[in-house]
Amino acid sequence: MKKIIYSSLFALLTVFSVQAQQSLSLEECINIALDNNLNIKRSRNNAVAARAGLMQSKLSFLPSLNASSSASWSEGSALNTAFERVSVNNWSARSSLNTSVNIFNGFATINGLTQSKFTYEAALDNIDNNILTTKISVVVAYLQVIQGKENLRIAQERLDILEEQLAREEKREAAGVGNMEQVYNFRSQVANQKLSYVNSENQLKSNELALIQLLLLDPAEGYEIQPLTVAEQLLNSELPQYSEVFDKSVAFSPSIKAQEKTLKASEKGVSVAKGSRYPSLSASAGYGTRWASSTDESFFDQYDLNQNKGMSFNLNIPIFNNGRTSGRIQQAKVNKLNSDLQLEQTKNTLTNLIQQAYLDLVNAQSQYRAASENLVALENSFQFSKRRYESGTIDFVTYLQNLNAKNQGELQLSNAKYAFLIRDFILKLYMGQHVSGDGGN
Repeated sequence: MKKIIYSSLFALLTVFSVQAQQSLSLEECINIALDNNLNIKRSRNNAVAARAGLMQSKLSFLPSLNASSSASWSEGSALNTAFERVSVNNWSARSSLNTSVNIFNGFATINGLTQSKFTYEAALDNIDNNILTTKISVVVAYLQVIQGKENLRIAQERLDILEEQLAREEKREAAGVGNMEQVYNFRSQVANQKLSYVNSENQLKSNELALIQLLLLDPAEGYEIQPLTVAEQLLNSELPQYSEVFDKSVAFSPSIKAQEKTLKASEKGVSVAKGSRYPSLSASAGYGTRWASSTDESFFDQYDLNQNKGMSFNLNIPIFNNGRTSGRIQQAKVNKLNSDLQLEQTKNTLTNLIQQAYLDLVNAQSQYRAASENLVALENSFQFSKRRYESGTIDFVTYLQNLNAKNQGELQLSNAKYAFLIRDFILKLYMGQHVSGDGGN
């Protein structure tokens, strides 16, 4: 009776524990990662800074306007108009308003605005690139968890078969129609399979932890990863041509777009630096007035009488500035060359990734088809050997060989299946397509 009560309580606690776990689908994992990923947050901060720079470049076309005011006090002695030394206690105040505007500065302002625009656009593309990278990382980690669960199921099925055969042999031996050698053989295989099961279970836990850490969640809260529904037709569907995959990936690639904008910004940087070689023309104007306690006029009368206004045009012709202009131009050119090289490297990296992923996808699909046919044959062979073993027409070694071949075939099918899915999902993400828990469609 106590055993029944304890079993019921354990089952009840297990149900509550499962219900307390939060279930996560592939879409939910992706959304959580996009919300929590630090690289995405950092790239968004960079975009905010780039937008501020763009706004500053736009405002640089406007005149500057500054107001100033000061007050001072002095005490001492001084000579008056009769050359007599007298005591002085004087207060004074000054106010001014000044404005200036660039009329021409070698097109530096215009080129600087265009450079800031490309820099801001590149920052936005970097956000998209970090989003893409995060999605790929989550998809790979998620599928590794699902594959770990399937491998654990295969290990459990093998353990169930061995335990069933062990129970059968123990009953036969107890009835006097079996022998202890067979019992010991199955006990050895059961113990070995339990070890394999524990290893698979530990690997699954490691994969789950890696996924939860990638999402920046607390593993202590408990999460259950939802299974993935994969239609059989997806695994056997006709693959798109490589040229189609490559062209769509290049057209969508935010990393290439970002680097192209960075290159254009560096080109404008050269133009900005060259603008320092041109003469510059600016205009300025000012208004000011003052007051002093040393005169008898009132404060407002003095501010009215002491007004002064002025306007000037300033032309600056660069002749020699210790090589600073040439140095800035050379640095801007080197920056442009490095941006050009970085764009080429980005394109090469994407090309290599697409080529490898597409080749792996083709290979995984062919392996999956071959593994599917192989598993059908191995399953039939195992069932036949199982009946023959139970009837006593084959020995234990032959039976175990067929069981091992069947389990190996199941693992090969699982590996090929998830190798295909990982590459399929990655290529779809590279092409800008949506992936989901129903097979990526």
